[in-house]
Amino acid sequence: MLFIFKYINKKSWFLLGYFALFLESVTPIIAILLQRDLIDKVFIEKQYEEFPMILALYAIFFFGPKLCFTVRRVAFFHISYHLQMSLTNDFLLKIYDMPAAIFNKEHVGKLLNHIRNDIADASDLSVNQILSESVKNIFTIVFLSYSVANISFIMLIVVITVAIIYYVLLHKFGEKTKQFSQCVKEEKSNISIAIEESISAVREIVAYNRQDWQLKNYEKKFSDYFKAIVKQSLFKNKILFLSEPFLLGTKLVVILFGGMSVISNKISLGEFVVSFTLVDQLATELGQLFEQVLTGKRLVASVECIQSVMGKDNTELGSIDFIDNIKSIQFKDVTFSYSPDSTPVLNNLSIDFPIGKKIAIVGESGSGKSTIAQLLLRSYLPDKGELYINDVPVNCYGKQYSDKISVVFQQPHFIPSSIKENLIFDKEYDQLDIENVCKEMLCHDFIVGFPNQYETQVGERGTTLSGGQKQRLALSRAILKNTEVLILDEATSALDTETEFYVQKNIDKLRKGKTTIIIAHRISTIQNADIIYVLDKGNVVAQGTNESLMTESPVYKKLYTFQQVI
Repeated sequence: MLFIFKYINKKSWFLLGYFALFLESVTPIIAILLQRDLIDKVFIEKQYEEFPMILALYAIFFFGPKLCFTVRRVAFFHISYHLQMSLTNDFLLKIYDMPAAIFNKEHVGKLLNHIRNDIADASDLSVNQILSESVKNIFTIVFLSYSVANISFIMLIVVITVAIIYYVLLHKFGEKTKQFSQCVKEEKSNISIAIEESISAVREIVAYNRQDWQLKNYEKKFSDYFKAIVKQSLFKNKILFLSEPFLLGTKLVVILFGGMSVISNKISLGEFVVSFTLVDQLATELGQLFEQVLTGKRLVASVECIQSVMGKDNTELGSIDFIDNIKSIQFKDVTFSYSPDSTPVLNNLSIDFPIGKKIAIVGESGSGKSTIAQLLLRSYLPDKGELYINDVPVNCYGKQYSDKISVVFQQPHFIPSSIKENLIFDKEYDQLDIENVCKEMLCHDFIVGFPNQYETQVGERGTTLSGGQKQRLALSRAILKNTEVLILDEATSALDTETEFYVQKNIDKLRKGKTTIIIAHRISTIQNADIIYVLDKGNVVAQGTNESLMTESPVYKKLYTFQQVI
C-alpha cells in the first residue's frame, strides 16, 4: 500500500468517499435498532401512534445507504481510474528509461500483461477493495460490536471468538492465496506472450505452414493457465468449506443465548430479534473482511509483478544541458559486448568522426557497424573506453542529447495513425515543408495517390505500406527533424538502385554541411562519402575515400569486388 499511495494523486476524493462510507456503515445499524422499537413499543406495548414515525425513520435509514453506496463507489472509482492512469504513465516512462540491455530481456507480451492485468488489478484491489470495502467492513464491525455489547456482552464474546478463528484461518491460508495468485498471473502472462507472438509473426507462420504448431503451443499455455485457475478455485472452496460452518455456528449460538435470555426476561423480544440481526450482520461483515484480507494477498502478488519491472535500474544519464552545437564525436578505446559471456562486438575501437561530413561505415555482417549507431544513440554504454561528444562522455548529457541526433533504421517503426502523424511525430511543421521533403525523398507521389493522401491510415506498424515506402517515409521524418547528426542504418536497403541513387543524392543536398553517418552493406550507397571507415571484427582496419580504399584496403576491395560479381 505504501507503493500504491505514491501514485494516488486524487486524495481529496477520499473525503467524499469516506464521508459516504461512514453514513453507509452507520445507517443500516440504526435501521436495525429501530426494529426493536417497532416490536416492543408498537406490536407488544400497542403504542400504535409511534408506528408512522418509526416506519418513516426506518425507510430513511434503510434506503439511505443505497445513495451513500452510489456516492462511495463513484468517489473511489474516480481515485482508482486516476491511479491506474498514473501507474501506467510511470510504467511506460520506466520502460523508456530502462537500459536496452535489460529491456531486450523483457518480452513485449509480458510487459503488456503487466499493464493490462497487473496494473488494472492493483488499482482496483487497492482502492475499490482495500481502501473502500475493507474500511467499510471495519467501520461496520466496530459499530455493530458496540450495538451488540449494549444488548448482550455474551453475544459479543461469541463474535470475538469467531473473529479469532478467522484470524487463525487467515494466517494459515494467506500466504497460499498469494502463491496461487502469482501462479495464475504467470500462466496468464504466458498466454499473452503466445497470443502476441502468434499475431506479430502471422506472415511467417502462414509462410511456413506452422498454424497447427502455433495453435498447439497456445493450447498448451491455456491448459496450464486453466490448471492454475482450477487449483486456485479449489483452494478458495477449501477456505469456504472451513469458514462457513463458523458463521452458521455463530448464528445458532446467538439463537441459544438470546432465546434463553428472552425466556428469563433478561432482554425483550425486540432486543432478541435485533441482537440476532446484528450478530448475523456482524458475522457476515467478519466473513467479508476475511475475504478482503485474502484480496490483499492478491494485491501483493499484483504489486510485486509491477515492481519486478519498476524496480529495475534506469539508464544512467547525466544532467549537463546540451546547448552547444556538436563539434566532435570520438570513440576512444571502446570495447562492447551485448552480454557478459559473449565475444566483444567492438574491440578497443577508436574513431574520430569529422563533423559536417558524409561519413560511411562498411564491413561484413557482425563487424560492429550497427553497434556504433546504438552507442551513439545511448541505447547502450561501452563496457570499456568512452564515447565523447564535444570531449564529454555521452552519458553525462541530459535528455536534450536526443534532440541532436536522429536515426533511420532498416525496418522503421510506424504508429497506427495517418501518414502525416507518422511524419511529424507530434511536432509542428508547415504542410508545404512536409510536402517538399517528401518530394525530395520520392514519396510525395505515392502519398497523393492514396484517396486520403497525407491523412491515409498506415495500419499497425505500417502494414499497408511496402518496405520501400516505409523507408522513404522514415527518411522524410528524419529530414524534417533536421538534427545535427543523422544516422542511416541500412535505411535504403529496400529501395531499388535507381530510387536509392536519387534519394541519396537529395539527402546529400539537404544535409550539406551537416554530419550524416551511413551504415550500409551496398558499396554503391556510400561511394561518394567524404570518408569511409572499414570495420572488421570490431575494429577499424582502414579509412579513406572510395578511390584510396580500393588500392589500400584488401577488406574493402573484397567487399566491392564481391558485390560487383553478384
